[in-house]
Amino acid sequence: MRNLFLLLFLFPLLAMGQSPTKDEEQIKVVILKTFSAMKSVDSVALKSCFTSNALLHISQVKPEGNVVREVPATKFIQNVMTRKPGEMDERVLSWGPILIDQEIATAWVPYEFYLNGKFSHKGVDVFIFVKSGNEFKIKTLLYNMHQ
Repeated sequence: MRNLFLLLFLFPLLAMGQSPTKDEEQIKVVILKTFSAMKSVDSVALKSCFTSNALLHISQVKPEGNVVREVPATKFIQNVMTRKPGEMDERVLSWGPILIDQEIATAWVPYEFYLNGKFSHKGVDVFIFVKSGNEFKIKTLLYNMHQ
């Protein structure tokens, strides 16, 4: 009985060390594609990463308190298109947890952002994905920015 208890207790810990699933890999690919499309100023690739009505939420701590701005992904994409290739460079620092349940998923991704080759800020991107057909797409992106 004691061995059964140990097995039931340790199984979730052992499962965490398993290799990523196909869905986890697909989510990482979408995130990296988003960052690559920003850097290369590729509107077609960038648009393909988001649902048609996706939103970005930008959280910033200001002297008056925490401020969260909401921006439609279409406006974000338009802003990226005003840049020159290579001007924006967002880099994954590490992969936090990616949680998936059927057609929805979340990903926690610490990042650094460089503008014109110089460090600008860092923070955490929190992605919410929905499955569209056989593909995960970004429905919501919440991120913060700090030095």
